[in-house]
Amino acid sequence: MNLLDRYIARQYLINVVMLFVILFAFVVTIDIAVNIDWFWRIAGRRESPEGDAGVVRQFIVTVLLIADFWWPKLLQLFNIMLGLVLVGAMGFTCTQMVRHREFVAVLASGQSLRRIGRPILIVALGMTLIAAVNQEMVLPRIAPLLARDKSQAGQRNVAVSNVSMVRDNQDRLLYARIFDPATNTLTDFELIERSQLGPATKRTFGEIATWDGAAWVCQNATVESLISGGGTQVGVPIRFETDLDPIALSVRQYTSYSQFLSWRQLGQLLEKTKNGDKNVHDRLQRTRFSRISIALTNLVSLVLVMPFFIVRVPSNMTSQALKGAPIAMIALIGGTVGATAPVTGVSPVVSVFIPVIVLLPLAIAVAMSPKT
Repeated sequence: MNLLDRYIARQYLINVVMLFVILFAFVVTIDIAVNIDWFWRIAGRRESPEGDAGVVRQFIVTVLLIADFWWPKLLQLFNIMLGLVLVGAMGFTCTQMVRHREFVAVLASGQSLRRIGRPILIVALGMTLIAAVNQEMVLPRIAPLLARDKSQAGQRNVAVSNVSMVRDNQDRLLYARIFDPATNTLTDFELIERSQLGPATKRTFGEIATWDGAAWVCQNATVESLISGGGTQVGVPIRFETDLDPIALSVRQYTSYSQFLSWRQLGQLLEKTKNGDKNVHDRLQRTRFSRISIALTNLVSLVLVMPFFIVRVPSNMTSQALKGAPIAMIALIGGTVGATAPVTGVSPVVSVFIPVIVLLPLAIAVAMSPKT
C-alpha cells in the first residue's frame, strides 16, 4: 500500500473504532439507565443476603455486575453491528476528505477515485475476518455467559429449571428438572423409552447424570419397566447414548444459543439431528450458512453505498448521506432478515444467499456507473 492507501485506511479504521466505542457506550448507558434498580437490588442480595450491605460496597458490586454482564455481550454486539459501522465509518471518512478537498487533490494527481475505495474495502475485509475469528473462537467459549439474563449477572453458568421433555433420535423422551451446561449435568432426570407404536415401555430416572463426552452416565439410577409383568431395578449404574448432548440441550432451551456456536459445533449438531426434527435441522443450517451470507452482504452493501460519498465535485454531504442511508439500511436489514428467515420450498443452504444474489449485481452496476 502506498502513502495514499495507508492514509485512507488509517482514517477509516479510526472512524470504525470510534463508531464502535460510541455505539457500545450508547447501548450500555441506555441499559444501565433502564435497569440500574435491578442491578442495584441484585448487588445488595449478593453482598449481604440479610439486606444490610454498605452503600459504597453495594455500589462497587453493582458496577462489577454491570461490567460482568455486558463484556460478553459487547463481543456479540461487535458482530451484529459490524455492517452498519462499516458503512457509517465510510461515510464519515469520505465526508472528512470532501471537506478538506482531498478528493480534488486525488483527481488532480491523475488518479481515479476508485482508488479511494480500495483501502476502505481492504480494511472492511480485515474487520470481517476479525468478526469471523470472534464468531468461531471467542463466542463459543463464552456461550453460557451470553445466555444469561440480568438476574444471573455475576454467575459463571446458567442452569435451566423445568426442562421440558425432548425427543432424541431414538424416539426416547428425556426430562430434567435442572440442566447445568457449565458442569454438563442433569438433576432429577427421567428417560422414557417407547415402543414403535408410541406407548412407554421403560422409565429410567435418577438424581444426577453427567455427560462423559459420548453419553449420560448415572451411578445410582432406578430402571422401571412399564410393561405388564416387568420389574424394577434400584441403585444400578446406567449409561445411555443419545444425540441430546449438552450443546444440543442448550440449543433447544435457548432459542439464540446456536448463534454462539462455532462452524464445527454446528456441523456436529447437524450430523446428530439429520434424522430428527426437520425444523431444528433447517434452523441450524440457516444459522451456519447465514454467517457467510451476512458477511458478504455487509461488504456488498458497503460497495452499494460508496458512490454516494465518493464524489468528484465537493457537494453537500448531508444530502448525499440522506440518499445513501435508506439504501444502506434496506440492504443491511434485508440481508440479515433474508439470511435468517425460512423460505418455503427452498433449501436453507440456498435461501440464505438470496440477499447476496439480489444485491451483488446492483452493487457491481452502481460501482461501475459513476465517472471517477
